[in-house]
Order: sequence, then structure tokens, then C-alpha cells
Amino acid sequence: MLGLLFVAGCAENGGSEEPAPSTPVEEPVEEGDTGEVAGEEETVTIPESEQNETGAKAEIVDVEIRDYKYIPESLNVNVGQTVRWTNYDSVLHDVVGSGIESEYLRQGETFTYTFEQEGTYDYICTIHPWMEGEVIAEA
Repeated sequence: MLGLLFVAGCAENGGSEEPAPSTPVEEPVEEGDTGEVAGEEETVTIPESEQNETGAKAEIVDVEIRDYKYIPESLNVNVGQTVRWTNYDSVLHDVVGSGIESEYLRQGETFTYTFEQEGTYDYICTIHPWMEGEVIAEA
């Protein structure tokens, strides 16, 4: 059966030796598109002795999402540091506010955000808005 389809596909070219013309399909590329899949993030462990461009240590600071709370609820970091939220609850949670926006996190999933500017970043879980947290990024 496959042989018949193959032969039929070749016969549609009118028996010509030349290949049938084709039009290449190009997907539009948005400016700044790196080809990475949205929502996927990679965590790289950098030794504490190394520092990033801002002079802050490049360590990752962890926040637990557990029992419908962000633990710790308030956190101080240096500009350039990354915070990683991990959902330990069996229900969906997210981290949204002050320019931070995660996807819904299932149990065991993580979200990371690097604080590049000084300021106070308040956030909530949009599914459970009584869950509140803040990160204070200092120079």
C-alpha cells in the first residue's frame, strides 16, 4: 500500500525528471527570539566564590511553597541574585506581581527569577490570593 502511495505521489509530477516546485515555509521570528521554549528554565550552579557583573554573589536563594504559604514570606537578596520557588503542595500555585510572572507550578516544579534592579517586589499566588510574599533586592 505504501508503495502505491509513493508511486502515486511521484506520478503527480507529470512524469517530469525535474522535482516538483515547492514553497519553503518560514515561521515568523519575533525580535529577540532565541529559539528557546517559553516556560523552560535551566538552573546552573555557580560557585559562591564567583561573582556576577553587579558584584553580587551568584548563589540561588530558595523559597518553599508549602501549606499555602511562601516560606520565607519576606526575603532580602542582592541585586543580581536569583530566587527559586519550589511548590511542595499537591495543588497548583504561581508567583505573580511586580514584574514577576510564573506559570502554574505543579508539585515539585520550580520557577526562578533573577532580580536585576533594586527595589521591593511584592507577589501573590493568583489562585490563592491570600498567599503573599516579597523580595527586597538591595545593591
